[in-house]
Amino acid sequence: MTVSLGRVTGYSAAERAKLDQATRLIGNVLNSREFRDAVLGATFDGKPGFASETRSPQQVYAAIRAAKENFTSAADGDVDLNVGLESFSWFQRSTVGYTTPSSDTVTTNRRFFSGFTPAEVAGHLGHEWLHKLGFEHDFKATARRPSSVPYELGELIETLAKGPLTPLS
Repeated sequence: MTVSLGRVTGYSAAERAKLDQATRLIGNVLNSREFRDAVLGATFDGKPGFASETRSPQQVYAAIRAAKENFTSAADGDVDLNVGLESFSWFQRSTVGYTTPSSDTVTTNRRFFSGFTPAEVAGHLGHEWLHKLGFEHDFKATARRPSSVPYELGELIETLAKGPLTPLS
């Protein structure tokens, strides 16, 4: 899999350098044995799978590898990211970022981005990109939300981005 940045708006040169590092980390993680094994071995409530998801871990992993975003016409194995960095309003001060089904862009709150490490940015972008693949989570903070595909795998991407990885053969 490759990670491709399309439209990039609102980033300074230094912020863009961090973004580029984070996108490299996403690619390394998605192409690792550790990521594959964690997804395929995921369980929720003692059963294989994730919260808020009817697909098996194998089907979730296949959807990730296909990389068919909701705004593209084909599954091409390429993580397509259009990203924007904005200063959110006071009302959105606790929001790290968001995406909507009707947009092809992942928007990130500059307040969080500035304090995040590249691994944390990778985890955030991974979370939002998984929404682009059709994976959802409970809107409100529920007990099962951390075990949804976007939350669990976003955290996994962040964690794995910090360490050495074994490439898929």
